[in-house]
Amino acid sequence: MRPNLTLGAFLKETTEELTHWDGKVWATLRTLLLHPGVLTIDFLAGRRARWLSPLRVYLICSVALFAGRALIDEIGLRSTREMARVSLGERKTTGPLTPQERELLEAGPLGIVFGADRLERIVTDSRRFNREFESTLPRAMFILLPVFALLTNLAWRKARPGYPAHLYVALHIHAAIFGAMLIFSIAVGLIQSDTVASLVGLVSLGYVVWYGLTTLHRVFGDTWLATILKATAIGIIYWSCFFVVGFGLLAYAVSRM
Repeated sequence: MRPNLTLGAFLKETTEELTHWDGKVWATLRTLLLHPGVLTIDFLAGRRARWLSPLRVYLICSVALFAGRALIDEIGLRSTREMARVSLGERKTTGPLTPQERELLEAGPLGIVFGADRLERIVTDSRRFNREFESTLPRAMFILLPVFALLTNLAWRKARPGYPAHLYVALHIHAAIFGAMLIFSIAVGLIQSDTVASLVGLVSLGYVVWYGLTTLHRVFGDTWLATILKATAIGIIYWSCFFVVGFGLLAYAVSRM
């Protein structure tokens, strides 16, 4: 005999499920940001029921970062997105370039590579260029994740055999970095003092370094010296790859102007 399903029972079950999911979200994010390596160690040990999956955590933090930065820009707060500005001395206006400014662009390396016409559109509409550039960053970071996992796999193959374990590490570290970047972006948007904003940036950078080293040390169980040396080598290779990909994204964004 089928049970009599009532609307009240449906609402109660749905509420409990949503509340449980919300609780799991906040517990996972709090542990992710404040206790480096704990989520990864639990997942590798099979203790997964109380945590969100690493991929879901990564996607939540990624969406929060890039949506948050877009919102900061839209509501007019000061943005950290300065990578799109093309230097033209002390130029303050956003109107058409003067003949002298156009000559400066044409003679520069970016003008030779991308053309003065496109660079002029960037200078006069930098917000659009920022949007074009940043819209590609989430995909680029996701593409670079396997590279980071490959590097840690090469460095700690004996400590954690199997490539998927290193993907967990990469997902959690990148998710925490996104969280730190979001907090930094919000702080810069709200703080008018460049000095204070710079201090917040230094604290954020220190957090990222501390988080990455602590996670690698706890997950792979290496000595601190070995962890620092291997992490430094991984960082050099990884950020070199990031700058190559970043230049490719810059070229793509310029081509859409």
